[in-house]
Order: sequence, then structure tokens, then C-alpha cells
Amino acid sequence: MQKNITISKSTNESVFIHLSNTTLIAGETLHCKFYCLNPSDNTSSSISKIAHVELLDDQNQTVFSNKIYLENGTGQGDFFIPTTVKTGNYKLIAYTNWMLNKKESKISEVDLIIINPYLINSRNNIQKTSETQKSDIRITEPNSNATNTSKSELFALELDKKAASAREQVQLKIRSLKALNTAGGSYSVSIKRIDNLPSRKQKDANEYAKSNLKSALNDSIQFLPELRGEIVSGSIINNKNPEQIIGKNVALSIPGKDFSFKIVKTDQLGKFNFILDKEPNYSNITVQVIEADRADFSIDINKNRAYNLSEIKPADELNLTSDYKKNIEERSIANQIENIYYSLKKDSIKASKKAVSFYNPLEKDYILADYTKFPTLKETVTEILKEVYYREENNNFTLGVRDINYDLKFFAEPALVLVDGLLIQNTNELKDYKMENVYKVSIVPGVYLYGPTAFNGIISFTTKNNDYLSKEKGSYFLKTEIQRPQEKISYFKQDYTDKNKYDRIPDYRHQLLWMPELTLNSPESIISFFTSDVPGQYEIDLEGFTKDGSPVSLKETFEVKDVKTN
Repeated sequence: MQKNITISKSTNESVFIHLSNTTLIAGETLHCKFYCLNPSDNTSSSISKIAHVELLDDQNQTVFSNKIYLENGTGQGDFFIPTTVKTGNYKLIAYTNWMLNKKESKISEVDLIIINPYLINSRNNIQKTSETQKSDIRITEPNSNATNTSKSELFALELDKKAASAREQVQLKIRSLKALNTAGGSYSVSIKRIDNLPSRKQKDANEYAKSNLKSALNDSIQFLPELRGEIVSGSIINNKNPEQIIGKNVALSIPGKDFSFKIVKTDQLGKFNFILDKEPNYSNITVQVIEADRADFSIDINKNRAYNLSEIKPADELNLTSDYKKNIEERSIANQIENIYYSLKKDSIKASKKAVSFYNPLEKDYILADYTKFPTLKETVTEILKEVYYREENNNFTLGVRDINYDLKFFAEPALVLVDGLLIQNTNELKDYKMENVYKVSIVPGVYLYGPTAFNGIISFTTKNNDYLSKEKGSYFLKTEIQRPQEKISYFKQDYTDKNKYDRIPDYRHQLLWMPELTLNSPESIISFFTSDVPGQYEIDLEGFTKDGSPVSLKETFEVKDVKTN
């Protein structure tokens, strides 16, 4: 029994969320850093590679949901708040599939406020007075830094100036107070203006570490951990013989320029699980049963929520008063100005790695532009693709692969035929396909074992526009969309070193800096940033965990002076 308890603790997970801000105006972007931790010591968890994130309104209705890649137990997400979202209290929740097996505290959640000055709320929010409202919600005062702690046992924050002018460079030094055994940790920094708006105090790393519940796992595991990557699950139904659902081959294609192709077998309940590669990150998928009697089957992909919303206490209604009107207007106008000039300051998606075909480097490529053009597949096979042959029997057109080193009489399995990564089981649809649309054909001869299936070679067509549409129809052939994890973003960083470059461009940033991937591997780390045209008090918020799981939470403030008072 003691052994099981030890295993349960060592394989547990929880998620700490650090937000760039807990009060958002419609049209702004919420930046998040996710720390997937082992509750026993708060070190980074190496179990899950995917975090699931949702924004819930005060009725526990999902506003948006997304997936986040986790690398070394951390991930980042960026969520634009559209003008269709109503003013109110919201909850951002995060979890991994593995966390859903816990007996309690399955989900991490953070309260936040969204204010939409462009949309009239249909609810009657005049029940509370101004004083009652203030007692419910923490109001951040611009001149108060009583909660600021710029120094801990591990690190200290040091600014080169406590007051700066507009568009002036500020340097933040993060100094290590101990030996570099803390190296390898992960941290995130938010530098934002302190506004006189209602806000929710988010739990910092120290508070989270103290309250992190070490909930045991259930005896029966219902949710598989996404240990190697994103999981897509589903099940098949045999419409003629319901019991014949065990050990059936099911294929998944993510077609495109860089494609992905997977094959798995169903379990005793007819269920299947695909583990997707990180690339390509396309959302369109095709799932099909690979059996001679495939027409008897139908496919269902799991899209239901994996947890019970009744376990989450809904957020309270938000009742704004006229006290905040001026501040809301100022921040809303600043946000609109920033959005107008977004093309000059926009973030970019980090370049992703090219997906490599599963049969690489065994293939032989025929680039058709290098040969005499033939309009039909039959002619192309006869004149160019010397390893490929076709047969026509009883109006049935099939393709095969020759291999001089193998006797085909002893291996009757068909060849694996793909077009842009899409499995083609009925090759009749390729008989009249215009070869002028094909860029290349890749051939792999011989018996090819892939997943639970063996094929007599591979014939993979790549079209010029990667836009092949199959004519296949039936309940065993399912085309659908799935949600894929967010791509990583490279954030725009304002630089006024060349003062003339942005001289005529206004700068109304309230969020001066967001750095979700800070490592602090040296005795001193210096972060430089430039202030905006918006005067006021600004807060530096550093959160994270060292390599050995020690929480770090530091805050500091500085002032940006009004140009008029200089």
C-alpha cells in the first residue's frame, strides 16, 4: 500500500497560471504562462505534453477553449478578447488529461474581469452599491506598493531608475542571491500599468506552493496522460454485427503540404487513440476504417468535455459603477489606438519545423516536371514510375509496387496509397485524375510495416496545391476538424534606440513587457524595455519556480512621468 501511495504522489500533476493581467478590456490580449508541476515538491512535471485551457463566464459557459504545448513542464498562451464578450467576472481554467484522474482539485482556475464598453449587458447589474462592489473586488491603487516584495531569499529586483520619462529605456536587473543551483528554473515577467479598475488578485507562486493540494489519484484511471503528445480519441460501431469491433484497423490522415498519417487498432470496446505529432499543426483530419467490410462501420470522434462543470463554482456577477467610467474610457481609447497601429507592432508566430514523412528516407521521388508529361495515371505509371504497376479487373482499378527482391506470390496485402497524406482505399478515384495537378510521386518498394499493419510498398502522390479532395463517402470515412494547440508567438518589443523610427507613431501601451520564457541562468540577468506615452504607476511582476521547485514571486513598481509635468 505504501508503494502505491508513493507512485501516486510522484506521478501527480497540477497547473500554476501566471496572467499578464486579471482585468481585460475587450480588444486586448490576455497573455498566460502555464507551469505544470508535481504537487509533492513543485518541480516541473515531465508527464503531460498538452495543457487544456478554457475561459468560463459567470454561468460556467465556455467562451473559448484551446490547447497549449508543454515543454519541460511549461507553456504559454495568448488569447484575444473579442468585442462579442460581455462585461463580467470570468474564470480561466487549465488542466491536463492526467489531472482529471485526481479525486479532487482536478482543475486549476484563476478569476479575472473582462470589461466591454462596446456592448450593453442585457442583465440588470444595479443591485449593488459602489461601496458593496468595492468590498467584493480588490481595487488596485496606483500609489500603493505595500504588497511589493522586490527581494527574496533567492533573487532581488533592481531598477536603474524609479521614475522615467515617456519612451525612455529602463533596465531591470534580476540578481541571484545564492549559488546557481537554481539554474534551469522557469519564470515569467509582466510589466503593466496599474489602473484604477476593479481587479482580481491572482495567487502568486508562493501562495500557490503553500496551497497546492496533493490530491491522490483515483483507483481506476479513466483519462490517459498525453505523455508523448496530443491524443485524439474515438470509437467505431459495427452497424451489422455490433460485437465485431475488436482489433479493427483505423487510420488518421492530416493532409497537406506537410502531412501526418497514423494507424491504430481498436480495443475491446471499439475505442481508439491516436497520438499526434507536433507538426503539422493542421486542424483538418480524416479518419477511416481499414477493413474489407469497412462499409459496415461508422466512426465517432470524442468531442465531449472531459470534466464535470458542476465541480466548478461559477463566478459572481460583476456590477460596475460609474466610479470607473473615466478609467475604462482611457484604457479603451488607448487600446483602440494601439490596434490601429498593430501592423507596425505586431507579434509573429515562431517558425515551426518541417514535418518529415514517416517513410523518409526510404522513398524514391519522381518529380514529374523532370519527365515528359503524360495526362493520365496509366501512362505515367507505364512510362515513368518503373516500380509501380496497375491492374484493371471487373472495372476495379488497383495500384501495386514491384520489388525485384521479393516474390509477390507470398504477400497479398495491397500497397499503401496516399495523396497529400490522405489514405486512398478505393484507387478507382485516381484512374482519371489529371496528372498535371501532381508535383511528385514517392515510391517505397518492399513490405512496409507501419503500426499494426503491413503493406506491399508505398505510393505517395503530392499535388501541386496540396488540395486533393477524395470522392470517398460512407459512415466509415469521417472528415472533421479538431482543435490543435496554439503556435508559439515571438512578441514585438518596442525599441526607441532610433528615436526617429517611431517619431510619428503614438505609443499607448499599458502592457510594456510580457516575457514568458525567462531562465535566469547567470548571477545577474538584465532586462531592458522602453516606456510608452502613458504616464502613471507601473508594476513589475516576476513569477516562477526554480529547478528544485522553490517558488519565486517578486514585485516592484516605478513611475512614468507625465510629459506635461516635466
